[in-house]
Amino acid sequence: MKRLFLHINVSVDGYITDPEGDIDWRFADQEFQDHIDALLESIDGMVFGRAAFEQLAGYWPTAGDEVSATQRRRMHELPKYVMSRTLRVTEWHNSYPLGDDPASALDTLKRQDGRDLALFAGGRAATAAIGLGVLDQLRLVVNPVLLGGGTPLFNGEYPRRDLRLTDTRRFASGALLNTYDL
Repeated sequence: MKRLFLHINVSVDGYITDPEGDIDWRFADQEFQDHIDALLESIDGMVFGRAAFEQLAGYWPTAGDEVSATQRRRMHELPKYVMSRTLRVTEWHNSYPLGDDPASALDTLKRQDGRDLALFAGGRAATAAIGLGVLDQLRLVVNPVLLGGGTPLFNGEYPRRDLRLTDTRRFASGALLNTYDL
């Protein structure tokens, strides 16, 4: 059975965007880009919240040399699933709204043969996925920065969950990739 994991950049004080909604504070050196390339090659699909999906759908189809060839190719070809109760139609290649019951839709996807699925973006989607009980793992890229405000990673109610730290990777930038099993 596939796992669904959250992979997301977060500041030390728990924000995924700064107060202006920007993510340019992330530490994204070549070592990290190589990690993202390998990650994209290792999965069978991506999950996004609606807001993040719409932002990314406006960027990736025309992304240029500022990203790797692997990232351009995989962001195009991988299936993209959107957690949204309002989005019914998508135009980004190989993308699909999960509909009114995202928990059932994700459970069905996880039962298919193949490799894991990654939830990449959206604090509300991350919070919802935890609340729905569909996340199996958290991969938090903790960046060595204090933002003092912005969009919190988790914002809303969800049941208490004990986590088990299963791996830590330190990047030369000082960012830490902490992997927790739920």
